[in-house]
Amino acid sequence: MMRRILLALVAIVGSIAQAGAHSASSSYLRINVHDQAMDVQWSIALRDLDYAIGLDANGNGAITWGELRQKRDAVIAYSMPRLTLTADRTTCTTGPITLLADQLGGGGYAVLRFVADCRHRPSSVEVRYGLMFDLDPMHRGLLNVVVSGIPHAAALSPDHPEARFDILPGYGQTVRTFFVMGIHHLLTGIDHMLFVTMLLVPAMFRRRENSHGIQASLLPVSSFRGMFLESVKVLSAFTLAHGTTLTLSVLHIVSVPERFSEAGIALTILITASDNIFHVIPGRRWPLAFLFGLVHGLGFATALGPLALPPVALGFALVSFNLGLEAAQVTIAAVVLPIGFALRNTMIYPRRIMPGLSGAVALVAMAWFTDRAFDLGLMPF
Repeated sequence: MMRRILLALVAIVGSIAQAGAHSASSSYLRINVHDQAMDVQWSIALRDLDYAIGLDANGNGAITWGELRQKRDAVIAYSMPRLTLTADRTTCTTGPITLLADQLGGGGYAVLRFVADCRHRPSSVEVRYGLMFDLDPMHRGLLNVVVSGIPHAAALSPDHPEARFDILPGYGQTVRTFFVMGIHHLLTGIDHMLFVTMLLVPAMFRRRENSHGIQASLLPVSSFRGMFLESVKVLSAFTLAHGTTLTLSVLHIVSVPERFSEAGIALTILITASDNIFHVIPGRRWPLAFLFGLVHGLGFATALGPLALPPVALGFALVSFNLGLEAAQVTIAAVVLPIGFALRNTMIYPRRIMPGLSGAVALVAMAWFTDRAFDLGLMPF
């Protein structure tokens, strides 16, 4: 049974790897609408452009300013047809484009700056976005649009490639967009999904006092309601913690290189999965979820990146994003916990399914940690 579970998980992970060999990414589009024009700054990851049109001329893995500048026309020819700006449904005309380079969140970006002439003072602005969607369906275009001094924010995806912004104030679209983005980020982030699953897998048992190790005595819980509420407490501790470090990262108060934060996330999964087998970490799970959530928040920060929103809009975006994450986690709990609760009195769950699943996840997490810590670049996700 354990072997079959391991093989099944490996097959699932393999299929995910084939579907997403190019990991999810974002570009950052800042638009300031004034009078009859829009000032536009579009930051696109160099790795995305390299994947789409090829920038690394010598194939050494490092893209230089010279290589980017040499491909200026190709970058513009690929990017600009995938962005349409309209004012009151009239397409704005793009002026001369300046190509720059920048470093955002530890990664290199090409920056396109230009002015779009709309020929009249707009009452609303529409953005249609299609960059990378044909190559990477996980890609998102993160927008920061200021219309008549009023900030708006949105995240565009293949399912929602358009956004419309009125001059009237209101943060409803920001709340909706980032709530959905939080759900999407958790459900499509296999490392975060596996960590939440590893937190929930042993929820239907309590460890007998002074019982530790692989032969620890696990006692089935008697109340589903009590188990579910305790699990929500664990997930809420995780949300509170990663929301804290996410906010600190987005505000640039804390900055950790992506390589180390991703390795740390893999390590938290490895430790949690291993404890499901060896039962060595004492006490309840919520302090562990809180501690490890601080690490995961650094990884979530890469999903939002340098939004550069005004304080109120940024606050709405961060709160909505975290509420979306929490909603996704509770949904996972609603699926996983009834199954485990129904099997809690059988020998197959505590002696086969739980250690087998946890062992498979631990192996994947160990491979993740090694690959990320030493920057090997061998794993495609």
